[in-house]
Formats: sequence, structure tokens, C-alpha cells
Amino acid sequence: MLLFDGLVYLDVQKTGSTFVTAFLQACCRRPQVHYHQHDRLRRKLAPGAVGVISVREPASQYLSLFRYGLDGKGGLYHRLKDHGVAEVYQPTQEAFETFVEILLQPETAPLLHDSFEPVARKFDMGMMTFRHLLLSLKWPLATLKRLPRDGLPTAYPRLRLWSEALRQEHLVADLQTLVARHPDLFDLEAAQAFLAPRPRINRSDRGAGLSTDLPAPLMARLLQREDLIYRTFYPHLLPEGQADLTV
Repeated sequence: MLLFDGLVYLDVQKTGSTFVTAFLQACCRRPQVHYHQHDRLRRKLAPGAVGVISVREPASQYLSLFRYGLDGKGGLYHRLKDHGVAEVYQPTQEAFETFVEILLQPETAPLLHDSFEPVARKFDMGMMTFRHLLLSLKWPLATLKRLPRDGLPTAYPRLRLWSEALRQEHLVADLQTLVARHPDLFDLEAAQAFLAPRPRINRSDRGAGLSTDLPAPLMARLLQREDLIYRTFYPHLLPEGQADLTV
């Protein structure tokens, strides 16, 4: 979480957050108040403050996590290693599909986050949606405990802390839109220079040939478990007949 006077950035893991954080620290006109990587907002936002969150299509997010683990990096890799599951990290499509299957199993939830299992079972929720909600809700665990099983989709638009979303797939364009909507918050010249074409950062090279084209049954389970993110940000990727339920 990166907090400025008048803006908060909710830096969900594996959503381009390294780039966004660097952009905001270089281009925001307002003084920085606090920064704690991937942490929750634990204070009251000032009236009128802009909430910004970054998101990523969940299948791509799983692949990014897997490729990061191929390099022996990341908290998830070390958690799985500690529980004897690290052998799944092989640079093959079959291994990636097995990785997704493991992460989608409710019984794996305690390995992913200490507080994830009851939420995963209650809402039939996947890890990427859980990570998103940890940052996008105030007091997320208490809020999720209080909500009824079927109450999250309707409550989420009311409870979320953000008003602006940055899609990892369109990061530069979405940042340009953010600057255009809130020119008082940004040094426009610095923003234009920062968003000029440049090499990508924080990128793993192993597993570059792997694909998010998963077998249909596995993809159906992923869509079900990560339903909130798909409906909110990627309704065009839902099967026909489901996108009209977007929250």
C-alpha cells in the first residue's frame, strides 16, 4: 500500500505493482505519507482521496506466480517448498496446469495464506480474488466473516476502497487515463516521460513458452473460483450468458 496526501495505491501482488509504485513515486505531486509493500490500508482515508488498485486477469496471474517460482522466488514458492510441493515447479505446460489445480483445491488454502481457508470454503473463492480483497476492502477478514455466503457480489461495489483500476494488460493506457482524470495529482511532464516506451521490469525469463490456454474443465474451475475479478474487470472473458451478471 502506497499512500500519498490525496491518493492511495493498493498494490496487489503480480499485477504490475512494481511499475505502478515507481510511476507514482516519480510523478505524484502530493507528498508521500506511507509505503508498505502489498500491505492493507489501516487508516482512514481523507475525504476526496482517490483510491487506485491494480488488477490482472487471474489465469495470467497464476502463470506469473508460477514463473516467479521457477526462479525459486516468492513467498508462495517457499510455502509450497516447506510443505513438500516444490517439485511442481518445472518449466512445462503440464506442470503449470498441475500448479493451478493444486492452488484451486480448498485443502491447499492454508498453505497459501494463514487466513485463507475459511474464506475459500465459505465463498468458493480462489487465491487471486482473496489477495485482491485483502487490499480492496477495509478490515477485509472481519468484513468477509460478516458477509453472508451469497452477499459478496452485491456488497463489493459499496465496500471497495478504490475508484480507479489499472489493468496489468493495459497498464500504460490506464495510467495515462488516471493522469488525465486527476491532473491536479500528477506532474504531467514527468508522467509523460515515465510512460514512454521502456524495457519491462521485474520479469522472469523461465517458462516464457507457457500458456494460459488451460484444459476446459480446469479453466471452468478457475473462472468459478475467481468469479469476482472476472465479473468486475474481465467480463468479456466469461462464457456467453454469464457476462451480463457483472457487478
